[in-house]
Amino acid sequence: MEKDSLAPLIPNGSSIKQKFTAAEAQPGASCTLRVDGHQVLFVDIVRWDRAPDPVDWNKVGSPYKHAAQRPVSFPGYASIGSDHAIIQAKCNTHTAYMSFAVYFSGDRVEDTPLGYKKLLRFINDFVPRETDKFGCTKN
Repeated sequence: MEKDSLAPLIPNGSSIKQKFTAAEAQPGASCTLRVDGHQVLFVDIVRWDRAPDPVDWNKVGSPYKHAAQRPVSFPGYASIGSDHAIIQAKCNTHTAYMSFAVYFSGDRVEDTPLGYKKLLRFINDFVPRETDKFGCTKN
C-alpha cells in the first residue's frame, strides 16, 4: 500500500495491528486494522468465478451516509460514502469479478459530503493490488 493512501485513515496511536484471514469456501479474505485496540478499517474481499448479478449502483449505498456511485481508477463500479464502500472490480474475463466491502470507523471519518474522498484514495490504491494478487487482473 502507498502510505499516502492509508495514512489519512489511521489515527495517531502507539499500537497498530493487522489481522488477515483467508477465506475457506472460495478465493477471498478479510482484513481488520486496529489502532490501540480500536477497529479503524475492515475489508472483506471475495473473488467470484461467474458473471456479476445486475446492480443499480446509484442505490447500493443508499443506507449509508453520503454514499453514491463514484468513478474509480480500475475497471469496475463503486458506491463510496464517508465510512463505507461497496466495490465490484472486473476481472480479465467476463465470467469473473471481485467484490469488496470496506468499513471505516473512528475519529478520522469525516461525516460530510466530501468525506468519501479519504476512502476513495485508499480504494484506488488497494483494489488494483488485490485484484492482481487474487489473479483477477493478471495477464
